[in-house]
Amino acid sequence: MTIIRPPAVAGTFYPNDADILRSEIDGLMDAALHSDAVSGDAPPKAIIVPHAGLMFSGAIAALGFATVRALKDTIKRIVIIGPAHRMAFQGIALARADQFATPLGNMRCDLPALQKALALPHVQMLDDAHRLEHGLEIELPFIQRLFGEGSDIGIVPLLVSRCSPRQVHEVIEKLWGGPETLIVISSDLSHFHDYDTAQRMDNRTRAMIENFDAENIDTTDACGALPVAGMLIAARNRGMKIKTLGMRNSGDVTGDKSRVVGYGAWAVYDAKAANMQGDGEDDFTKATEHLIKTHGAEMLDLCRQSILHGIETGAPLQVSPNEFGPELSAPGACFVTLKKAGQLRGCIGSIMAHAPLATDLCENAFKAAFRDPRFAGLGRDEINEDLELSISVLSPPQPFPFDGEADLIGKLTPFEDGIILSDGNRRGLFLPQVWDQLPDPKDFLAQLKRKAGLPMDHWSANMRAERFITRGISSRDIQASGFWFAR
Repeated sequence: MTIIRPPAVAGTFYPNDADILRSEIDGLMDAALHSDAVSGDAPPKAIIVPHAGLMFSGAIAALGFATVRALKDTIKRIVIIGPAHRMAFQGIALARADQFATPLGNMRCDLPALQKALALPHVQMLDDAHRLEHGLEIELPFIQRLFGEGSDIGIVPLLVSRCSPRQVHEVIEKLWGGPETLIVISSDLSHFHDYDTAQRMDNRTRAMIENFDAENIDTTDACGALPVAGMLIAARNRGMKIKTLGMRNSGDVTGDKSRVVGYGAWAVYDAKAANMQGDGEDDFTKATEHLIKTHGAEMLDLCRQSILHGIETGAPLQVSPNEFGPELSAPGACFVTLKKAGQLRGCIGSIMAHAPLATDLCENAFKAAFRDPRFAGLGRDEINEDLELSISVLSPPQPFPFDGEADLIGKLTPFEDGIILSDGNRRGLFLPQVWDQLPDPKDFLAQLKRKAGLPMDHWSANMRAERFITRGISSRDIQASGFWFAR
C-alpha cells in the first residue's frame, strides 16, 4: 500500500487551489529569472532558501530555485533538509511515506536514499515530526513547477532537531551523490525583532554564511541554523563558493516593521563552476571555441535534422542528452539563424541556458525555420544550397552598467558585444553579428531600442543593459556540398 503524507499547510502557507498555486509560483519564478541576482551563473550544487508563506518569502525562495532551472533534465534526486518546528526530538527524522502530496500532485520519495540516511545512528523514522511541518512542504510546489509536476524526481525530506552540525554534515555527505542530486537547505533568518535589529542580525548571518562560519551560526540567527551549518561544513571542506542571491524581511512585504522575520537565499557552487564564473569571457571563449572545433559539424547536423524533421512532422527533433558527450549534454544557450541567398530567413534563440545544448539546438533550429513571426514557415522547396544555417553559442549575460546614453554608446565594442536592452517590460536583443549591418554604435543602439518596441530616441532612468559574447559556426564554414541532404 502506498503511504502518502498529505499537505499540512495548503490553504495557509500557500494556496490550496492548484491553478492559483501554479499562477503564484510561476509569477514568482518569472520575476526571479529576470533578476540580475541569478543571471550568468552556472547551476549550483545546493541552495539555501526560506520557508515562510509564499506572500512573505516566496520571492526570495524563487531566487534560489531560479539558479537551478537549467538542471531540469539532470536532477533525479532532491535532498531537502530543514528544522523541525512542531516538535523536538533527538537527531534527524524522516517520514514513513512513499510520497509527499501538494495540490499540484504527489512527489515520490527516494526510498533507497532515505534508507541510506536511516543507516546513520542519529537518523530515525518519526512521522509525528513531519505531520504538521511546513518547512519542507513549502519548497515542494517550487520543485514541481520548475522540474515538472509529473516528473519522476525523488525527494529526500529530512527534519533536524537536537543534534550537532557535524551530524547534519554526515547526512549531507552520505547523500551528496553526483550531478543528479540537488541539496535544498530550508531556513528563515531572525525572528520577531524590530526592523533595524533584524537587518543587523541578518547581515551578520549573511557574513557568516559567506565566510563558511559553521561554528558560530545558531538558532537566534536562523531557525535552520543546524542544516545551514551542516551545509557550510560540507562546502568549506570541498572548497566551494557561496553567493548571496537576495535578502528581505516580512516588514518589507507588510509594512509592519515592529516584529519581523528575515529571509535570505544563497547558492553553493562547486569550485569548478565558481572558477568559470570568475574568469567569465576568457573561459567561455576557450571552451566554446574548443566546442565548435570538435563538435561544430555535429551541432550543425543536429539543426539540419531538426529542420528536416519539422518539414515531415511539424515538430522539432527530440533528442536525449544521454546520446551525446558532456559538451552537448551540458546546459547551453544558442541562437540559430537561417539566411536565404544572403537574406535573413529566420532567427530564434535562447538568452539563458535552460536545457542541454543539444536540446536547445534542435528546438531553436525548428523555431527559426517555422516559428519566427517575421516570416512564413520554411517550405520544402527552400531546402537547397542557397539556405545557410548558422549557430551562435551565447555566454551568460552580465550586467553592463552605464551612466546615461552617451556613456552606453561609448562603452559598446563593435563586432564583439551582444546586448540585451530593457526598459520595464520592453526588451530587445542584438547578436554581435548585427554589427555587420549596423557598425556605428549610435545606430546599433537606436535600432536595438526599436527592436525592444521603444522609440529610437527614447531614454529613461530605468534603462538597463546586459552584455554577452558569442562564438559560432555556419554551414558555409564546413564546406560540405549537399549539406541539407547529407546522411
